[in-house]
Amino acid sequence: MSKRDSMKSIFILWFIVAPVAGIYFISKMDPKLFPSGAVLLSALLGLSAALAGMFYQRQTAKEKNTLDFQQKLKDDKDYLAHVVVLGGIIHSLERKQTLLELAKPENSNDSRVMSIRYVLNTWEQAANAIRHKLYDEEFLYSSHKSSVIDLSLHLRPFIRARQKKNISLYSDFSLLALKWTIKRDSFESQQTKKELKRIFRQLDKVKSGKINPTQK
Repeated sequence: MSKRDSMKSIFILWFIVAPVAGIYFISKMDPKLFPSGAVLLSALLGLSAALAGMFYQRQTAKEKNTLDFQQKLKDDKDYLAHVVVLGGIIHSLERKQTLLELAKPENSNDSRVMSIRYVLNTWEQAANAIRHKLYDEEFLYSSHKSSVIDLSLHLRPFIRARQKKNISLYSDFSLLALKWTIKRDSFESQQTKKELKRIFRQLDKVKSGKINPTQK
């Protein structure tokens, strides 16, 4: 059940139970206090309605932001072209060595580095928006979990090398990948599982600010 459906059920239950309970308690009060009890019940229901409206307004805005991001991703020809470049790097036999070489400062203008940065920056911004509850995480998880997890795993040598200069670089993206991997709870092999566990222990240290660049 989605968050919207869960909250809808809670609000429906509340607006059924609250008036009945309120009327019951008012009936048990001193008759002189009936008007005050009625005013209090009306105020409570009015506040509840306002809170429900605020929730649905925020949820609607979040869903719109998410759909806009999804559409932008589909329409972004540069992003799609950069993903193709990343595919070539990821599926090469010397992926790790290539990524470590590309992570060096002197290669920052390499077109392949620009492709890596473009894709990672796109998802870093999305992860930041998810963290601030501007995007619907469940929707993006259902559509992009495999892509995000694979990017985090395969580009780890590049990210780790870059984090030696800036420890917070791509931290939101990396933590999102960690969260989604745990949620998916599926690993292709024991070796992949071991590698992910090692990476995610390091990500945990990045989040807490305890990681030492020499440990990466």
